[in-house]
Amino acid sequence: MTPTPLNIQMLGGFSICRGGAELSFGSRPQKLCLLLACLIRERPRLVPYEELVGLIWQGRSVSPGSLNSLKALLHRARGCLDQLSEGAGRTLIFSRQGCCQWNPDQPITLDTEEFSHLVQSGEAAPDEEGRLELWSRALKLYRGDFLPALSGHPWVAATAADLHGIYLQTALKVLPLLDAQGRIPEAAELAGIVFTLEPCREDLCRWRIETLLRLDRHREAARTYEDFQERLLVRRGVMPSDSLRDLYRRAQSRRDPRAVSPVTLLERLQEPPHPGALLCDYDFFRIVCHSMARMAARSGDPLHIALISVQSAKDTSLPRHSLNRVMDHLQDVIRRHLRRGDAATRCSASQFALLLPQATYENGQMICTRITRAFIRQFPHSPAVLHVSLQPLLPARESK
Repeated sequence: MTPTPLNIQMLGGFSICRGGAELSFGSRPQKLCLLLACLIRERPRLVPYEELVGLIWQGRSVSPGSLNSLKALLHRARGCLDQLSEGAGRTLIFSRQGCCQWNPDQPITLDTEEFSHLVQSGEAAPDEEGRLELWSRALKLYRGDFLPALSGHPWVAATAADLHGIYLQTALKVLPLLDAQGRIPEAAELAGIVFTLEPCREDLCRWRIETLLRLDRHREAARTYEDFQERLLVRRGVMPSDSLRDLYRRAQSRRDPRAVSPVTLLERLQEPPHPGALLCDYDFFRIVCHSMARMAARSGDPLHIALISVQSAKDTSLPRHSLNRVMDHLQDVIRRHLRRGDAATRCSASQFALLLPQATYENGQMICTRITRAFIRQFPHSPAVLHVSLQPLLPARESK
C-alpha cells in the first residue's frame, strides 16, 4: 500500500500536511524544527549523529551528554509527527548504526525542491511562453524566505540567501516578459510583491512605479516613491536617483486643470512669516542652489555650501532613535542661527547641507562655528559630534 503523500512547506514558514491533518511548526522549539528540516532536506542519505549534534548545537563536540540530548530531541520530534497519524513518528524517522534518516520511501512534495525544479525547467524551456509559465508558477510557490523562524542559524541563513537570490533573479526575468505581452496588472502585482521583500532596491521600485503609472494609479505610485525615499534615507542615508524622482513628478502631474488668477498665484507664492533660514526638501534645495549660483555668476558675489555631518562620539554608530533625535535638535539650531537668506536641507540620514549666499570662506567658517558651538552649548551631553566641510559653489559652464 502506497503511503499517503506529505506536503511540506519551508518557504515563508514550516508545516507538514498529510490528507486533512496539518502540523505547523511556527511556535515549536527551534532545535526541534532544525532537526526535522535537516532530515527532510537530507533524506536521501543517512545523517550521522555527530553531524546532527554539530548542526543543532553549532559546533558542540559529541559526548555522552550531547548524544542523550539528541536522542531526547528525536523522541520529541517523533511524538510531534504522531499528530499526523498514529505511529507516524517511527515511520518517518529512522535511527540506525549511529545515524538518522527521514524515510526515503515516503512520497513528499517539498516546496523548496519544487521551486528550484520549476526555475531550472524554465531555463530549459524552448520558447518564451514556456519560460514565463514555469517561472510564474515558481514565483507563486515562494511565499517568503526559507524557514524564517530559524533565520539566525548559519545553515538556514545560507540556504535562505541562495533561494532568495534565485527568486529575485527569476522575478527580474519575468517582469519584462509580462511587460512585453502587455500584462501590466500582473507585472504591477509581481513588482509589488518582490519590492516588499527587497524594499531598498531601486530597480524594483522603478518597476512598481512604472506599472502603476501605466494603470493610471498615480496616487499609489506617488506613495510608493515617498515611502521608498524615506526608507532609503533612514537605512542607507542616500537619496533616490534623479530618474526615479522624474517618475515621481509624473505621478504628481495629475492636477486640477482649472487656471488660477494672478491674485491666487501671488497668495500661493508668498512665504508665510517665519524666522530663520529656509528649510526645504532636497529637490527644492538643488533648484535654489542652481538659481543662486547663476545669480552669483552675474554679480560676482561669493557663494558657499557647508556640509554638517553627525557622527557618534564613540567608535560605534549611533542607534536610529538617537540619530533621529540629534538630527531634530540640530535642525532647530540651524534654523535659529542661519540668516533668513540662507537655505538648508537634510540631505541624508545624518547630514545637513547649508547654502550660504554672499558669504566668503572666512564668513562661512564663522557661521559653521557658530552653529557647532550653539549645538554643544545647548546639548552638552549629546552622544554625537559635528563635522563640517565648507566649499565654494561654482556655476555650471555653458556649453558652446
